[in-house]
Amino acid sequence: MNKNLFLSVIISLIIVSCAQQQGVKSPIEGVWQVVSFQQIHGDTVIIQFGKDFTGGEMKIWYGNYFNFVGQYKLGDSIVNNYGGGTFKLDGNRYEENLTYPDTGTVKLLLEIKNDTITQTWPVDENGQIIISNHYIQKLARR
Repeated sequence: MNKNLFLSVIISLIIVSCAQQQGVKSPIEGVWQVVSFQQIHGDTVIIQFGKDFTGGEMKIWYGNYFNFVGQYKLGDSIVNNYGGGTFKLDGNRYEENLTYPDTGTVKLLLEIKNDTITQTWPVDENGQIIISNHYIQKLARR
């Protein structure tokens, strides 16, 4: 009986230790599929997914890392879109630090509702959308 109790305590401590190391899971962690995309100048939509181009893209968040990969058809052209790096999320302010294929930082706003994420970018240092030329992308959890 004492062996079973001792073993149960050890297993419980291991499980608690592993759970603490993993930390709190981010609400964006997982695999997401692009379901809509628009490029907007001022108040005019100039390009729209499904209307002006077709294809698909997936985005994966895990820990502090993100990765996206997709392929689109625009007219007779095939465009591969991919990249990844690290990110920071503070409330609805989101920042991607790209490490491949190019480097740089992109500031976005993220709205998370149930199993849908809406990304809007670029935004300025105050989190305000740069209306003159911005993008809105919606992703659904997979």
